[in-house]
Amino acid sequence: MKQLRAWILRFRGLFGGDHERKDFAAEIESHLQMHIDDNLRSGMTAEEARRDAMIKLGGVEAVREAHSAQNTVPFLESFFQDIRFALRQLLRNPGFTFTAVLMLTLGIAASTAIFSFVDATLIKPLPYNDPNRLVHVTESIAVFPRANLSYFDYLDWKKQNQVFGALEVFNDRGFMMSTASGPELVRGTRVSAGFLKTLGVAPVIGRDFYQGEDHPGAPGALLLSYESWQTRFGGRKDVLGQSITLNDAPMQVIGVLPRGFHFAPTGNTEFWVPLQPNNQCEQRRSCHDLEGIARLKDGVSVETARANMKSIAAQLERQYPDSNAGQGASVEPLYEVIVGDVRPILLTLLAGAGLLQLIACVNVVSLLLVRFESRRREIAVRGALGASAARLVRQFITESLVLVSMGAVFGIVTAALTMNVLLRLVSKDMMFQMPYLLGIGMNTHVVTFALFVWFGQVVGLSWLWWIGLALTAVAFAYQHIVVTPTDLSKVNRAFFTANGFVGIALFLFAVLDLALL
Repeated sequence: MKQLRAWILRFRGLFGGDHERKDFAAEIESHLQMHIDDNLRSGMTAEEARRDAMIKLGGVEAVREAHSAQNTVPFLESFFQDIRFALRQLLRNPGFTFTAVLMLTLGIAASTAIFSFVDATLIKPLPYNDPNRLVHVTESIAVFPRANLSYFDYLDWKKQNQVFGALEVFNDRGFMMSTASGPELVRGTRVSAGFLKTLGVAPVIGRDFYQGEDHPGAPGALLLSYESWQTRFGGRKDVLGQSITLNDAPMQVIGVLPRGFHFAPTGNTEFWVPLQPNNQCEQRRSCHDLEGIARLKDGVSVETARANMKSIAAQLERQYPDSNAGQGASVEPLYEVIVGDVRPILLTLLAGAGLLQLIACVNVVSLLLVRFESRRREIAVRGALGASAARLVRQFITESLVLVSMGAVFGIVTAALTMNVLLRLVSKDMMFQMPYLLGIGMNTHVVTFALFVWFGQVVGLSWLWWIGLALTAVAFAYQHIVVTPTDLSKVNRAFFTANGFVGIALFLFAVLDLALL
C-alpha cells in the first residue's frame, strides 16, 4: 500500500506539483541565502560566499533533480517537457507546421475515408442472418448470364433441388395505391411466402407471411417498410389490420419491417405483398419475370449448388423443349451480385489513397530534413551545453510525434466530415440499391486503421508496413466470414487466432521495414 500511495503521489506531482516545486525552490533559495550570509559575515567576498554555499548544498540543480525524482515520474516529466518544447518550436515556425500538418491531414483523411467505404462494402457482412449462405438464383441464356426465372420453372427448381434449405422468388413492380387525393404510383415487391424467413428478417411489429398466403385466391396481406410506416402512418401501432388498396385489390396490413432493412435488388420498396401467380405472365412457362434467392444447406458450396441447378435446368430443357430451349441456371453469392461491380472501384481508390499517403509522408520527411539543416547551430549549442545525443534524438522524435499526432487528429476529423458529405451526395434511391453504405462511419475498424496509419508515420515506416495493413484488412474480413450470429463455434479462430496473426504480422513487417528500408 505504501508503494501504491507513493506512485499515486508521483503521478499527482506530474500535473499538480507546480505549487510544490515553487515552494521547494523558494526553500532551497532561502537555505542558499543563509549560507551566503554566513560566509559574508566570515569575511568572504560575495562571489566566494555564493560559490562556497553552493558547494555545501551539493549543487542546486542536483538537489532539485533529486527532489523531482522522488515526487514525480522523471521519464514522463521530461516527456511532457519535450512536448511543450515541441509545441513552442512548431508555433515558432507556422509556415512549416501548417504545410506539414496539411499534407498529413489530407493523406490520413483520404485513406481513412476510403477505407471506411471498403470496410462497409467489402469487410462487413450483408445485414442478413448468415449472409454468406445466401445465393442469387436465376436462369441463364447465351445473351444474359443472369436472366429472369419463370414461375413454373421456379416450382420445379424448388421441388427438385437437393442443395437449398429454402428457395424463394421476388418481383419488384409499381402499384397504383388508392388515396384520398386520388391514385398514387408507389413501389412494391411481390415475394413468395418464405422470402423474409430465408433472409432471416422478422417484422418489428405484427407478423410475417403465412405459408399459403402466396397461393391464388388467398386473402390479400401486406407488410410495410419502416420508412413507409413512419411517413404515411406516423409510426402508429394501430396500423395493423388497416386496409390499403393496391391495383384495386384490398390488402390488410399485417406487419412492419425493421428499420434499416433494405434488399438491394428491389431498390426503395414501400410495400411487400405475397406473390400470387394471378397475372397472365405467370400462367405460362415461357414468360420470365422473377428472380430467386436461396439459402444453401450446411456443407453445400456455391459450385455444388450451381451444378445441381444446371442439371435440373438441362432436365427441364429436355422435358419442355418449346419453352426451355437454351436455358441454363445461374447461382451466384448474393454478396457478389450486390457488391461485385463496386469492388474493383473501391480497391483502386484505396490503392490511390495509399499512394497519396506515401507521397504525403515523403513530402513531410523532406520538410523535416530541410528544417533539420536549419537547426544545426541550435543542435551544436545544446550539445555544447551538455545535452547527450540520446536526449537530442528523443526531443526530435517527440517533435515528430506531436506533428504527426496533429495531422492524425485533423485527418480523422476531416475523414468523418468527408464521409458525411459523400453520403449526402448519394441519392435516396441509390442508397436503397447499396444498403451497405449505411454502415459507413468511424467504427472500430476505421479507427484502428487510422491508428495503424498514424503509427506508421510516427515510426517512419514505408511500403512493407502498408502491406501489413492490407493483410490486417483481410483478417478483419475473415473474422466476419467465419462468425455469424447463429454460428459462434469459430469465435476462437476468428478473434484470438486472427488477432494473434495480425499482431505477429504487423510486428514482423515493422521490424523488416526498419531493418531493410
